[in-house]
Amino acid sequence: MPPIRVRRGLRFLPMVGVVYCLTSAGPAGIEEMVPASGPGLTLLLLVFLPIFYGLPLVLAAGEMNSRYPVEGGYYRWIREVFGDFWGFQAGWWSWLGAFFDGALYAVLVAEYSDLFLPAAWEPLAHRVIPIVVIAACTWINVRGIEVVGWSTLLFNVFMLSPFAVLCVLGLFHWEHNPLVPMRPPDSGWLPALGVGALMGMWNYSGYESLSTTMEEVENPRRNYLRAILIAILITVPSYVLPLAIGLAATPDWTTVSAGSFTDMGRRIGGPLLATWIAAAGIVSNFALSNVNLLAYSRIPFAMAQDGFLPAALTRVHRVHGTPWVALLATAVFYTVLTPLNVEQLAVIEMWLFSALYVAIYLALWRLRCRPGGAGRQDGETDRFLIPGGRRGIWWVILPPMLLIVMAVYGSFGEYLWYGGPALLSGLALYPLAAWWKRRK
Repeated sequence: MPPIRVRRGLRFLPMVGVVYCLTSAGPAGIEEMVPASGPGLTLLLLVFLPIFYGLPLVLAAGEMNSRYPVEGGYYRWIREVFGDFWGFQAGWWSWLGAFFDGALYAVLVAEYSDLFLPAAWEPLAHRVIPIVVIAACTWINVRGIEVVGWSTLLFNVFMLSPFAVLCVLGLFHWEHNPLVPMRPPDSGWLPALGVGALMGMWNYSGYESLSTTMEEVENPRRNYLRAILIAILITVPSYVLPLAIGLAATPDWTTVSAGSFTDMGRRIGGPLLATWIAAAGIVSNFALSNVNLLAYSRIPFAMAQDGFLPAALTRVHRVHGTPWVALLATAVFYTVLTPLNVEQLAVIEMWLFSALYVAIYLALWRLRCRPGGAGRQDGETDRFLIPGGRRGIWWVILPPMLLIVMAVYGSFGEYLWYGGPALLSGLALYPLAAWWKRRK
């Protein structure tokens, strides 16, 4: 099937905003790590995970994208290196993981809306609000990647502002050591580290996501790596500072859960700051749902171009140049999963994306082992290469792969029955997809 062209329109500054939003979109939601891992271990994970998990992913995605700046991103990288079977698995893990991811952010919008709703309305609101969020994000995405980019920049400014105020005012309400206790007293080190690391890895994931839209951004070889490096430098302090200061002002850390930044804001700055943080949490998770729909809708679009999915998913909007059928299909699956809770959605999604990241790292290694894979080709003066040859690659990919194994093993007992079938579902579906491709 000849390539179906989408419209190029995402410039560098909105690109930075989209990458930051795909990864973080502010600290709202990281509170969920505290009851799982304890205050001290949560903060340490948020400091060290970017070094041993986030940065390697940035470097690996940067090199692979500079070699293959194509629509479909990492799905096409892995298919190019390992063939149809593993390419399909990567695409399926990504798309299925996106279902949990997109549903999660829509659910968090409902969680942060509780402050503005009567208690009697909350059960209905938690059902209705996620559906409304997904519908609104779908409409914005159909309008085009440029609309998504500039709106995301505005969302980022709004959602970071109250947390900056919380950090300043919180210095005058510092009452407790935010590192104590290091872990929950009723939890062993391995379970606390495993589940916390998996949730922290989720909070530092997404740097590779925009690679799926490379035919829609300006100068992808140069701008993509620059954008993700700037994004990771913004992400770390936007997580660590508000949470550390908020915990220092919280008398009982066991009360911390998803949405607790609102309570921290009320304790530090009164009802006005609490309301502002709640509104920022709503906007943050709306923005996350919005940019995730942008990134992950391009996976079925690319897989359909390659013949693995129905050709209808390749249809592009006549006016806006967006893959509107793939957008609608992804949005429908988001909606189906909204009844699950935040922790279930996050951990299952990370099982899927952990497998995807391992596949990306192995694809990078395999590519470097090919003849000519360790150098630039003629005319590739702007191609990024991780320094140090094959040894340099191992220094980059080994720490995150060890972290992935440790985190999945630590959460194994609790989430095997959820994550295991999700991870293996691609094996069952591949024969059908291969038959569909041969039929075409």
